[in-house]
Amino acid sequence: MQSIQLGPFTFATSLFAFMVAALLGLFLAAWLDRRKQTRAESVLWRAIILGVVIGRLGFLIQQWNFYQSEPLSWLDLRDGGLMIPAAVTAGWFYVLWRVLRDKAVLPAAAGGLAVGVAAFSLIMVVTGKGQAEPTQPLPEIDLIPMQAQFRAPESLDQYQGKVTVVNLWASWCPPCRREMPAFKQVQSSRSDVNIVFANQGEELDVIQKYLNEENLDLGNMWRDPQMKLGQAVRSRGLPTTLFLDEQGRLVDVRAGELSAATLNDKINKLK
Repeated sequence: MQSIQLGPFTFATSLFAFMVAALLGLFLAAWLDRRKQTRAESVLWRAIILGVVIGRLGFLIQQWNFYQSEPLSWLDLRDGGLMIPAAVTAGWFYVLWRVLRDKAVLPAAAGGLAVGVAAFSLIMVVTGKGQAEPTQPLPEIDLIPMQAQFRAPESLDQYQGKVTVVNLWASWCPPCRREMPAFKQVQSSRSDVNIVFANQGEELDVIQKYLNEENLDLGNMWRDPQMKLGQAVRSRGLPTTLFLDEQGRLVDVRAGELSAATLNDKINKLK
């Protein structure tokens, strides 16, 4: 399962697992604090905040070209742009430092961390995200080109030979609309990858009206009227982005909004 739907909100499975794990760990730490008169909950809170700040700063430095012109985007964590190793290292070292200074917080802090790690691992295993999956080809799915309404449907096989990114989107989806400029920026700046758009379930005139209103001139625009691509990867929400290797095999799926920086980072990791 690549994403989890809660009412109108869609979360990437890993992000949902992290939020649940953090809440459970903090709850247990707070309960143990009350029994032992310690302050482990505040230690874990600060470790999480420090980890997010350090991870974000590391990612900003790594992808500075995409952030330097928009300072406000530095604070927008919705794109998931974090340097995870730096974030985890900073959080663990902060907890270790606080425990060495005040050993009384060790039981509650250790209990909170243990519950958090166990909850995260359990959710990832239950949803299938904790299992390493081999690359696999997508099923044969016909897509209808936007450029010529009456041409015969084609498939994604034509893009083999380069890393290919397929964005599943719809004009009624606010996050899809927000991330379109980012995909346009990467499409215009990287000729070494294919950036492909597959509209999910909308009529041609609706799509064309949106593209004209937003002045979006995008290549590789397709329609997926029956939303078969989303069904193939078991995605329950939009936007969803598929990452294919040079042989056309599915190697990663991202549920949720991407910025130009996070999109560029994921492409670099694939290449």
